[in-house]
Amino acid sequence: MREIFGHRAGRIFLLVLFLSVVGLFAVTPLFSKPVIIMGWISLPFAAGIIFLLVWLCAYLVYYFKYWPFR
Repeated sequence: MREIFGHRAGRIFLLVLFLSVVGLFAVTPLFSKPVIIMGWISLPFAAGIIFLLVWLCAYLVYYFKYWPFR
C-alpha cells in the first residue's frame, strides 16, 4: 500500500475505487423496490455490472499506464 500511495496516479486509482464503493452503498437502499432498467435488467444486477466495470477499467488504466514497477 505504501507504494500505491507514493504517487499521484495510485491515489487517484484508490479514490476511484472508494467512490465506486460509496456509490454502490448509495444505490443499495433502492434494491428493496422492484426497479427494472431498460425493460429487462434489475437494478441490483445493473449496479453490480457497473461496479465491476468501473473497477476493471480503473485497474486496466492504472496497470497499463501508471504501474510504477515496470
